[in-house]
Amino acid sequence: MPAAPARTTDVAALALDYGDRLIVGTARDMHRAMAARAFRATRLVGGHVPESLHDAVVTSVYGAISGTLRVSSGTVRALATRGVGRPIESGRRGRLVVATINGLIGDELRMLDDPQAISMAVRSEGADVPVTGWQLAEAFRGATSHPVIFVHGLCENDESWSNGAKVHGTTYAERIADETDGTPVMIRYNTGLHISENGQHLDTLVQQLVEHWPVPVTRITLVGHSMGGLVARAATNHATAAGATWQHLVRDVICLGTPHAGARLEKIAHVGSRLLRFWPESTPIGAILEQRSAGIVDLRHGYITRDEWEGQDLTAQWGLDRIAAAPLPHAEYHFVASTLAASQKHPLSSVLGDLMVHFSSATGVGPAGPIVDGARFEYLPSVHHFALLNHPQVADWMVSWINAHDRDPRAIAAPGQA
Repeated sequence: MPAAPARTTDVAALALDYGDRLIVGTARDMHRAMAARAFRATRLVGGHVPESLHDAVVTSVYGAISGTLRVSSGTVRALATRGVGRPIESGRRGRLVVATINGLIGDELRMLDDPQAISMAVRSEGADVPVTGWQLAEAFRGATSHPVIFVHGLCENDESWSNGAKVHGTTYAERIADETDGTPVMIRYNTGLHISENGQHLDTLVQQLVEHWPVPVTRITLVGHSMGGLVARAATNHATAAGATWQHLVRDVICLGTPHAGARLEKIAHVGSRLLRFWPESTPIGAILEQRSAGIVDLRHGYITRDEWEGQDLTAQWGLDRIAAAPLPHAEYHFVASTLAASQKHPLSSVLGDLMVHFSSATGVGPAGPIVDGARFEYLPSVHHFALLNHPQVADWMVSWINAHDRDPRAIAAPGQA
């Protein structure tokens, strides 16, 4: 029996829960911290009586607000279980809301078995496509032997690849379908989970895709935006370690604005949350900043394997150490980097990169040198991070990379694939 769809009432209940935990709780803790500092002077004259009276009133007021939010959340959630509320994923905007929520707290949603938690899946026309023979054949009529698999980034979904389509008139998927032998395949996943876990899920999904694809697969291309590039690399790394076969069919790995050496913005947020804990009044705000999903924390480090984070206190690390993950020997790696300014050396580029990822990280250069030996990179000036989801120049490069090789896949196919 399929799981009940997430509804607008589920989203409302979640908002009430977090309103209680973060907004009310933060306001209460900040109020108490500031009051404690203010009452230090009165203790010499009036003792602790004024402070005790104040604390009693504060506890009563905030307790009443918190209680109201909790009761409201429970009531709304009960309505959701009864089918009240429109399915949140019935529209494009609702699906984007769900993707954003998953990016922010997706690990918690999965742990709570919340209906809004996304499970990795192949997507077509805003819906999951079960990886079975006839359903894939229906969703991908005219499929070729070359799936081009698109993996989106943090808080994005499969529809994010069409951003700017009204301006540019086309998308990467349309260009690939029209100008190459590839068949675009969109993936959606919970970006709040660890990158290594999503890599494991992608490994399993692609293996199933190859087994049930309408025609025998002879070649695979992986395309990832931002976090998606790390998930793609994590998947091939996991597949190699697990003795899978599909990764031998990968000929191109294309990463667009991917923080291979970590995302500087996430590092800044990490440092900010640590600094805010030095003062009692700002500690609650620091606690909010630390309410980040496992996926967001992984972006700070650029980790793609479980061994790099398991058993580690990632909140106390800057993230320079990582375990080497060998690139696929028969694949070419293409990294695309961009900067907000018209030059890599511009102060704005040096500080913000493309707004989310620094230039050196997007080109795969870490403190110890290149993270992927032999990777090729291209550069786009005056382009922000999210423009890489659909950019004409990137589309041209992508088509040329896919069409550049007249390879005989049977010569280097995995055992059993020839």
